[in-house]
Amino acid sequence: MVAKLLVVIHAEEEFNWEQGFHSQNQAVTHHQALIPFMGELIGLGAKITLAMDYPFVDSPGGREVISHYQQSADQQVEFAAHLHPWVNPPYHASSSAESEFESYPCNLSPEVEYEKIRVLTEKIQSVSGLPPVTYLAGRFGIGHHTNQHLRALGYQVDLSISAYCDFSHQHGPDFSDRTNAPFIDNTICHVPHTSSWLSLSRQIERKANRSPSWCKSMNRWHITRLLGKAFRLRKFRLSPEGNDFSQLRAITQAQLNIGQKVFVLSFHSPSLMAGMTPYVQSTADCQLLKSTTRQYIEWFQQELGGEIVLAKEMAVAQG
Repeated sequence: MVAKLLVVIHAEEEFNWEQGFHSQNQAVTHHQALIPFMGELIGLGAKITLAMDYPFVDSPGGREVISHYQQSADQQVEFAAHLHPWVNPPYHASSSAESEFESYPCNLSPEVEYEKIRVLTEKIQSVSGLPPVTYLAGRFGIGHHTNQHLRALGYQVDLSISAYCDFSHQHGPDFSDRTNAPFIDNTICHVPHTSSWLSLSRQIERKANRSPSWCKSMNRWHITRLLGKAFRLRKFRLSPEGNDFSQLRAITQAQLNIGQKVFVLSFHSPSLMAGMTPYVQSTADCQLLKSTTRQYIEWFQQELGGEIVLAKEMAVAQG
């Protein structure tokens, strides 16, 4: 099987990540950087899954992005859904701020979670002219009822799992026993966001990546911390946010070594402008993110002989 890459952009509003979750954060001004950069990536042979939240789709800037790439839809760009519950109607909180607990869609009541996904789905279809078939929960907040909602609303693919990651300390889901392998549940094809354990010891690296339950049990005995110190065992996400090209290549190789063939490269759209996310604080940071993304996409195609696909194509591939 040829290695496949999904390029997923979390297209969302701009907000200060350290100041909580507020419904009034609706601004999207980074479209001026997003439009040309998407064009660069497409020019390199990439296909882009644009996972859009409500403020993005509802804003003049976001609508400009959608309009610009409407002719490319179905071939080079996919308009997907990305639920940030704190800025997505219907609003149910008594104040404009939501708690960290409520920022995970899976912690909402089933009725509220469904309504928010439904409203977002209809907004994307009304603006783009296409019903979204790929879903990404904000903060990877997928829960027990999410699959049922997605089926009812016509979705085929979900990107809401973050392999090897545990968000339970923030009231979020625990994916520490999940690998990057796609799977089908209740007709929905789940493609996890790619993460990988890396270590100076290839043996420990392979063990951690092949058997996440082993890592989980080691963590219970606080052994993971010791391994981290002794063998530099650390977890990395396949993203140009905070990683350079050599790290992205190492993440990919570590997963190829255990037979993984599907990868998700992701970043947040506001990271294309300095000062809008913690990952990109300067113009130099911004340029590094862009060059790293371009270099990785070229490497994946030219050196690995890999194929770049839209998320929705995975439903066909897995079916």
